[in-house]
Amino acid sequence: MGMYLGLSKKICGSKKQVFSFVQERLNDRTNTWSTKLLSKGGKEVQIKSVAQAVPSYVMSCYLLPQGITKNLTSAVSRFWWSTELNNRGFHWVAWDKICVPLEESGLGFRDFHDFNLALLAKQMWRLLKYPHSLLARVLKGQYYKHSSPITVGRANNPSYGWRSILASKPVLQQGLRKRIGNGHDTKAWEEPWLPTKPARPPNNIAFPRDEELRVYHLIDANAMTWKLDLLRLFVAEEDISHIVLLRVSRTGRPDSFSWDFTKSGLYTVKSGYSVAHDMRLKAGSHIAA
Repeated sequence: MGMYLGLSKKICGSKKQVFSFVQERLNDRTNTWSTKLLSKGGKEVQIKSVAQAVPSYVMSCYLLPQGITKNLTSAVSRFWWSTELNNRGFHWVAWDKICVPLEESGLGFRDFHDFNLALLAKQMWRLLKYPHSLLARVLKGQYYKHSSPITVGRANNPSYGWRSILASKPVLQQGLRKRIGNGHDTKAWEEPWLPTKPARPPNNIAFPRDEELRVYHLIDANAMTWKLDLLRLFVAEEDISHIVLLRVSRTGRPDSFSWDFTKSGLYTVKSGYSVAHDMRLKAGSHIAA
């Protein structure tokens, strides 16, 4: 089907075969660099500024198969440890330890899979932050007409692009928070607005649950305080103590999403990568235990 803007026009069949061009691009770069003429410092610059940047555009749109990311890691690792052209060299340290940040005694190289998830989480963040953008409106009409991208379940026969964005949801959920303004845009039982870490929706004790209950229903608009009588009817006791800590906005500003891991409250790929990296390490330690 050919290529458009650097990406394959048709994503179907074997994903490893579809995205093999990413691996070929990186191999072409690393194979042309003369390892004899570069010090370790020079190799570090080449890897961080060129090699790890080659697949960034593709990874911001699609989730690369694990086989491709492993091959990308192997190519960069081979270039780092090789002592002469077409020589793998001796790998003295596991690559995972080299990918540890500089302040933790690593070299700060990126793990391709974690960086892939961080880039895709940026796409999910933009869908939440800019719901009236063209991409958000198209995807909403197709996959989450009556919900939000962070709460939607699996769709029937979704595109690979949408599945890729959904794969980043666990990363974004670690720091995503809904800041309450007037409460009109926040569903009480679905969205993460409690001041906990990570943020989450409150636990409901009423049955049946009112799925359309908004946070503004729990606010006294005249006194600008929480309606404690309604909170006791609908919300679990342990969550009421969290809710009353939230200050009710007197300016009537709209609700908005924020990200816990930056001072500005805006999602960044750097902070998302740190979260994805920590999640993988914790998952690995849990499996080992």
